[in-house]
Amino acid sequence: MANDDETSPLVERIGPIARDAEQLLALHGELIRSEFRQAAAAIPPALASMGAGAGLAATGGLFGALALVHGLHRATRLPLWGCYGLVGGLLGAAGAGLAASGARRLSAVDLVPRETLATLKEDLEWALGKK
Repeated sequence: MANDDETSPLVERIGPIARDAEQLLALHGELIRSEFRQAAAAIPPALASMGAGAGLAATGGLFGALALVHGLHRATRLPLWGCYGLVGGLLGAAGAGLAASGARRLSAVDLVPRETLATLKEDLEWALGKK
């Protein structure tokens, strides 16, 4: 019976600590999900930029190239094949620039929840009495 009296206050003290630890872990889980959603929200605009760049390059190449080539040929009397090459190169460079811009935006997306991991590390250090 004496042991029951001694362990009872210990159990009464550990119970609230365990509930607080459980609540803290749940909050960290919410924080991780929130940070992941924020990072993931940056992906569609970057992909849209890449798609728009590719689409504009293709559309410009298809519809504008013919008019530009024949206008350049008429104005400069360069060979028609040379005008096609010049206009095609310019449109390709513009499309590559837009695609590279989208790729840079996409590479800037960080899916690792660094803030949450730092907070979790601090909490663990505090819980283990290292601070």
